[in-house]
Amino acid sequence: MVGHDTGTRQGSGRRAWLAQAFALAALGGSAVAQAAECARPLRVAVSDLGVGAYVEDGQIRGLIPDLVRELQARTGCPLQLVFMPRARALLDFDKGGIDIITSMMQSPERDRIAAYLPYGYTKHDLLVVPEAAAGVGGLADVIRRPDLRLGVVRGIRTSSRVDTHLEQLLAIRRAEYSPDFANLAAKLAARRIQVALMPNALHVKLRRDGALPADLVVIDEPEARPQRLGLYVNRQVVPPRMIARLQQQLAEMVRRGWVRQAYVQHFGEAETRRMESALGAR
Repeated sequence: MVGHDTGTRQGSGRRAWLAQAFALAALGGSAVAQAAECARPLRVAVSDLGVGAYVEDGQIRGLIPDLVRELQARTGCPLQLVFMPRARALLDFDKGGIDIITSMMQSPERDRIAAYLPYGYTKHDLLVVPEAAAGVGGLADVIRRPDLRLGVVRGIRTSSRVDTHLEQLLAIRRAEYSPDFANLAAKLAARRIQVALMPNALHVKLRRDGALPADLVVIDEPEARPQRLGLYVNRQVVPPRMIARLQQQLAEMVRRGWVRQAYVQHFGEAETRRMESALGAR
């Protein structure tokens, strides 16, 4: 009996060892396959986007860099942040020199070369100097007020009726372009313009940094509903299996609330709830 028990135990031990060896081999094979898919770092372009992305003390910080680093940890593939002007990022992406571009609204033109991976939202607001804010509830009111002049950064679009109002103000020479948001903020602070159209990721950070007057009135433009944001992954240069892995992990980050907590960290709870309320009203 003793010999039989010993043999049984030895047999069980061998089977357990073999099972563990096969499991480790499978994991090793998975690691090899993953390494093959991640043969090189993926270049991720980020631009100056307020609390979305900015450079501080030589480091790229903000919601998007945090999201990219979390995605890197979850996929096991290196994602290299590259800080560059938005126009150059878009050009390099279309040519295949950039693998991933961030903070994008979906468009049919870019869908032809890239996979869209949504994660969050952006919201455009009107910023009005306090002495001019009475009776202003949106751009339609600005059009009716000949004493008001609007400022906007070139290239900004909201995919809503706001764009129509903006074109009307430009046509009657009561709106002007700025090359960037720092310039737009300076015009507003100097009262060269009385109203500005700006994404919340930008005005939240500019107000925190003191680049915008603290007494500005933020108006929730009723026709500028939150717009969905996502990553575009370049199908010209990124393997399909890698795109699928990024998509799966990013969707999990959204589903489990990681992305919302990142919004709260960078935008604040009140601003995050304001966007959620606007989404609920769509």
